[in-house]
Amino acid sequence: MIDAKSLRNALGNFATGVTIVTTCHDGRKIGLTANSFNSVSLDPPLVLWSLAKKSSNIDAFMNVDAFAVHILGADQEALSNQFATPGIDKFEGVDIKTGAADVPLLRDCAARFECRTAYRYDGGDHIIFVGEVLDLEQSEKEPLLFHRGKYARKTMPKAGDGAENARDLNYLVARAYFMLTDGVREQAAEKGLSQVDHYALSVLLKGGPATLSEVNGMLGTSGWQWTDADLQRQANAGLVQVADDGNVALTKSGRETMIGLFAQAKAVEADAQKAFSPDELDQLRSLLSQLLETLDGQDAKSTAQHLEVMNALQADQPA
Repeated sequence: MIDAKSLRNALGNFATGVTIVTTCHDGRKIGLTANSFNSVSLDPPLVLWSLAKKSSNIDAFMNVDAFAVHILGADQEALSNQFATPGIDKFEGVDIKTGAADVPLLRDCAARFECRTAYRYDGGDHIIFVGEVLDLEQSEKEPLLFHRGKYARKTMPKAGDGAENARDLNYLVARAYFMLTDGVREQAAEKGLSQVDHYALSVLLKGGPATLSEVNGMLGTSGWQWTDADLQRQANAGLVQVADDGNVALTKSGRETMIGLFAQAKAVEADAQKAFSPDELDQLRSLLSQLLETLDGQDAKSTAQHLEVMNALQADQPA
């Protein structure tokens, strides 16, 4: 059983970093460098990554039930380059051990997640792989970061950095939010989910079973409320079930639906982040967090609740 705190701490090693994903197919060790890794859920413990359909390794990962994701340390740049180089023996000279299903495991990484393949989703020119974490290891190593063809160590944003916006802040924040989420909302609507349904089911995906009152407590700062009629509609659709004690939980179908939407949101987010360096992303997150904390009428409790909802809806790292 994976401890949620350990999983959260291990996942925290990943910023906009570099991973190596490994598996074993027909007795052959397979590994590649990837930066598409993200967390999905703490309970059950799920992570995802994506691979281009044109990759020479796509058939192998489509036909295995286990893989491992290694978050590289800042001192493993050479290892990242080796596993990103085509046409060579990726494992030559690499210190490994063998995990479940003969998956090769790299040593001395910032973190490592051994996974069972839980779901596969079509993501346009990529396949999105969702894995259930069965075991993990982590260290205190600084993670390796990569952006625009260069490796870099993570640095904290400097106080006061940034230029004054020449455009209206409300417009910029709202426009960025809707551009990031429009596609996912359209997909949710096609699955019969209203915006409040999407919000509520996102809360259930992130936090697990909860009463209707507890769900609405999380949605409070969003301005939305999930009604009994909304709940009954999604129960009739087979996406949620209500226990005798009043707790609402996602069904298997509901979880798969929300993980699919989550994966789409992460793909859009990852594409948008390509325009920024790791330092710029850190600064952007810091400034937005500061904005939330200083808005008029936002006390500490409501700000914390708002951030929890946004974590669920925007597919951020689990808090």
